[in-house]
Amino acid sequence: MKVAVVGATGFVGSHLVPHLVTAGHRVIAVSRGGRRLDGWREAVETRAADVTDTGLGEALAGADAVVHLVAIPRESGGRTFDAVNARGTKRVVEAAERAGVNRFVHVSALGVIDDPKLAFLDSKWRGEQAVCSSSLDWVVLRPSLLFGEGDGFFNIVKTTLRWWSPGIVVIPGRGDARFQPLSVDDLAIAIEKSLTEPDRAASVYELGGPEHVTYNEIVNEVMSVTGMKRLKLGMPIPLISALTAVTDKVLPIFPVSHDQISSLQRPNFTDPDAFLRTFGLTPRKLDLAYLA
Repeated sequence: MKVAVVGATGFVGSHLVPHLVTAGHRVIAVSRGGRRLDGWREAVETRAADVTDTGLGEALAGADAVVHLVAIPRESGGRTFDAVNARGTKRVVEAAERAGVNRFVHVSALGVIDDPKLAFLDSKWRGEQAVCSSSLDWVVLRPSLLFGEGDGFFNIVKTTLRWWSPGIVVIPGRGDARFQPLSVDDLAIAIEKSLTEPDRAASVYELGGPEHVTYNEIVNEVMSVTGMKRLKLGMPIPLISALTAVTDKVLPIFPVSHDQISSLQRPNFTDPDAFLRTFGLTPRKLDLAYLA
């Protein structure tokens, strides 16, 4: 199969492209700059396109299938949730329809909801609607937190401990928000199966790893693998929410945004056997050794 991966140089794409090549597929690696990552083989062709601008038609030409990965977790540099996560997804869907693509796999997120108060999750919901209302042979994957080299969430926790926590690290609420971390390499397996197995068409899958993990436990694990010791201080979520409403405006490099704190109210876990039941494989347990 010739697979166009839109967002190929991002975190998930950097793990997915080699997996697809190893599985025998040819890959069109689409990114804004059209760059080639180290280690990509001859089976990877690079093309440039921006989901908010131009070039998608040419980028998807000749593809049998598309994997759409492009999304932003917070707004910055003029890139908005609406432009990238919602309208950007719609533009990729429309380009795929024009290109005559057979299968379209869209990576969304657990907790998506039609609620403008939760801007990221709402934008991902609207992106999903563009996929599900299309004429494409589509599959939607909703993973929980993803871990692996180059990830966002766990590296942000590490950065917070190192640069923003002088002896004390703030924990939202009681730290009992639950997550179900999934290996990015297991997500790559799920994507490849979603591309190649015909019966998966018109399906939405919620995915996580083999265990539920609280925010407290995640911070403990990051401290363990990095050797950084901090005193944990619980802070009421309304207070953190008020703080991040200010830092969003005056300190955009602050590691967490107001919207991300608000999104903690949404569940970020599913059944512990969801991946095994859906794809027939036991996913890897949380392993953050790469953070060391």
